[in-house]
Amino acid sequence: MNKLHKIKWPRNGLRSGLRLPLLVLVLVLLAMPLPAAAQMPVPQLPTRGKISKNPADILDAMNPIQDVLSGPAWLIAQGVDNRIFLDRPGWNTLDRQNLSSLPNSGTDTPLLQSVGPGILVPYRDPAPAFSRDLLVTRDFSNSPLQTEPDIAVNPHDPDHLVLGVIDYNFPNNSAYVSIDGGVNWEGPQQIKYLRKDRISGGDPVVEFDSDGNVYMASISIGIKEYSVGNATGFALVSSIAVSTSNDGGFVWEEPVDSARSDVESDAVLDPTGRIRGTVSLSFLDKPWLTTGPHPTIEDQTVVYVTFVEFNTIYDILYIGELPTLGAPEVQTTPMLAYSLDQGVTWSDPVPVGPTVKRTYGEIDDTEGQSNAIGTRRVVQGPVPVVDSKGTLYVTWIDSTDDESMKGLAEFYMSKSEDGGETFGDPKRIARFLEPGFRPRNAYFRYWASAFPKVSIGPEDELYVAYVALPAENPLDEGDVYFIRSLNGGDRWSRPVRINTDETDAVQFFPAMDVGPDGVIHIMWGDMRDDPVRTRYHIYYTRSEDQGETWGFELEELDLKVGDTRVTDFPSNPNKGFPRGLFLGDYFAIAASENDAYLVWADTRLGEFGPVNQKIGFSRQRAIARPEIFISPDAGAAGETITVQGHGFQPDMDIYLQVGGANAASGRTDKLGRYTQQIFVPISGEGAHRVVLVDESGNFASTSFYMEFGFDNVQDLDKKLDALDEKLQQMNESATQAGLTPASNQVAVESVPAATALATTAVPAASAAWPVVGGVGIGIALGLLWVSFRKRTG
Repeated sequence: MNKLHKIKWPRNGLRSGLRLPLLVLVLVLLAMPLPAAAQMPVPQLPTRGKISKNPADILDAMNPIQDVLSGPAWLIAQGVDNRIFLDRPGWNTLDRQNLSSLPNSGTDTPLLQSVGPGILVPYRDPAPAFSRDLLVTRDFSNSPLQTEPDIAVNPHDPDHLVLGVIDYNFPNNSAYVSIDGGVNWEGPQQIKYLRKDRISGGDPVVEFDSDGNVYMASISIGIKEYSVGNATGFALVSSIAVSTSNDGGFVWEEPVDSARSDVESDAVLDPTGRIRGTVSLSFLDKPWLTTGPHPTIEDQTVVYVTFVEFNTIYDILYIGELPTLGAPEVQTTPMLAYSLDQGVTWSDPVPVGPTVKRTYGEIDDTEGQSNAIGTRRVVQGPVPVVDSKGTLYVTWIDSTDDESMKGLAEFYMSKSEDGGETFGDPKRIARFLEPGFRPRNAYFRYWASAFPKVSIGPEDELYVAYVALPAENPLDEGDVYFIRSLNGGDRWSRPVRINTDETDAVQFFPAMDVGPDGVIHIMWGDMRDDPVRTRYHIYYTRSEDQGETWGFELEELDLKVGDTRVTDFPSNPNKGFPRGLFLGDYFAIAASENDAYLVWADTRLGEFGPVNQKIGFSRQRAIARPEIFISPDAGAAGETITVQGHGFQPDMDIYLQVGGANAASGRTDKLGRYTQQIFVPISGEGAHRVVLVDESGNFASTSFYMEFGFDNVQDLDKKLDALDEKLQQMNESATQAGLTPASNQVAVESVPAATALATTAVPAASAAWPVVGGVGIGIALGLLWVSFRKRTG
């Protein structure tokens, strides 16, 4: 408890002689340790008539569920992400700025004072089966962090992609759009949170419907005032917000509240004036989205959104006259809502499975006290899919009664054949060893790797991918597994391990999609290539026979593998989100008939500068490298040339190097182009490398051929020395022949060469012409030197 309330004794109370011993007894009882399971911070019942917006008081109510929340909701509940409480920065009375609140942008880093970290991270050779990587997201603040991407492909245009991300540049999530298969991206577009709330809580999920409309579901978080008797307080509440775009993701409508949590209390005052009853604080988390045909209404598309509802219930207890809240009971329920009008209005949410509970302390589970089942159970991550007949399937993880993030976990699937109005009894489809909160070799949270990733094939096959701990290798932090049903979920296969490595490296955040051709595509993060088990690459595999076998081959490269690396540079989680805490809860993949598009949290830019986390992108088709053109491409030193770059990341800083020296910097335009005029530095004759590199690591190079430079001057000196030696030889020959030495003619600068030659007695032409030729060469070289000096200033 944060503070002791003043004890008010009844007027007709105890004799004054007994008050002091009883007070001591009460204090002793308060000081006694609680049972281990009950030793958690619980919120104080608000002081009567007092309103508190203290963040610590508000977050106390989130303690029982903070570890099982997803995305930024987890960071907010932990007190790591305080954006929801920011009305404005605090002010310093002298300079009106709270400097301690301004994040370090890292602009004082020597690397960024020169050409930025990008030039140290050139793209490596891409994997044989995939394109070079692109970093899609861009920054508009000193918080260069994006994560938790989801991607969708237009069913009518396989080159039309929409990407949704958590973006710490803004209080909202962001969307990017590509109409050329991911080569170029337009954005970000901010996807607004609900006006009545304070911030987006992440978990962006993107989906196209059959008409080409795009939907994005996410969490919207606010603060709600509530009352318990005549006392008031504030608590965090959340909504599942759904935004719609009718033009392919370029313009988004005002978000709609598909479901919202609340604070409820049945508290009343008893005859003595005490508050009696319970306080219930709910929170909605982990939305997922899908669209599909209605099972009975022809030509009707249904938009489904699933989520999990956390309901934390406190009994109001008294110790003497001191009101407080008892040990909580956390109830969790997988829920669903649907829309029949493209997300404009939504049905009332319905449960798709039973409510389970997690209790703390010694709770008397009296029959009828609660409709929830279990004592240590939590459900999370419900995912909907719809088959060709409109049958709806929802799958989620159940931690079982050995608590979450340890022991065994199970997947359950429930089915609806009436458009989400009702659901049959859930069916257990898998049981596995549940991963913990984070892998033992890293700090980022990865429990969501165990949440089911569900896809449906063109023949209504059901596929599930997930991460579990392998029973045969206790050192392994997780492998990727796959199960399937070919008969509508009635029977399920045994789990098959998908990753082919035989190491104990962790695999995490699998994502899966099925193309129109029935090919199953799966990607995941993988640390097998790093002996330190810290950096990860993205790996991929596929199946063309409904999951019977996995892997692929490229005949033109004589390549046949079980799985393959996708990324061309590894990511270190500790170089991304501060302290390596958060990579999101998922990566994503979207498949067309001829390609697969992959997105993930990428931290490569953090390797050579401040923390930095972007969204990486790759596809199976090759992406042309950036190009550079210079005009002219040859000339003397000091020449003014024009440099043009094409195919770089749009709206990014870009750097120009000539011969390894930094020559200029600028910013690309919205099409990824850059133009700059520069003077070519004076150097030696020959080819000199000209490089353009943007801050994300894209680079292109060519060469400028210097026709006249410093080494030409050196050659001139050598030629003059050789000429002088030749003249000395000619002078000696002339002296021996009785002629005037040639040096007397060329040594006098004030005497014109023609006059000097005219006044020289040359009895034999054969003796005079070497002198004339030498003087001519000297004059030519002198004129060349004067021309060079004029051109170089």
